[in-house]
Amino acid sequence: MDKKKIYVVEDDNDISEMITILLTEEDLQVSTSANISDFRKLLDKELPDLILMDIMLPDGNGIEECKELKESNKLKSIPLILMSAHAQSKFVIEECPADGFIPKPFDIYDFMAQINHQLTKTS
Repeated sequence: MDKKKIYVVEDDNDISEMITILLTEEDLQVSTSANISDFRKLLDKELPDLILMDIMLPDGNGIEECKELKESNKLKSIPLILMSAHAQSKFVIEECPADGFIPKPFDIYDFMAQINHQLTKTS
């Protein structure tokens, strides 16, 4: 069986590395981008099973990107979880149709529970 593929869009290298370690230990395939333009290049090559995206990015806003992705017929069915140390989940979910929200700093067990929940919905 192929590994589930997750795209992580996070500009903080330490957080990105920690997420990559957590997800690869769960036998998931991880590709990371530090900004939206690199993330878009990944999307052009192959579609993931899940997108994990920070809200505050150097070249854009995760909420705006979420809206665009969810309006695309090709991409709207891919689960997207937003992460932020600044936004409150209620506000984020009102602003865009994300499939989940993870506040930072996050609890590893809650984090993995959200990831696994979204991945089981798509399998």
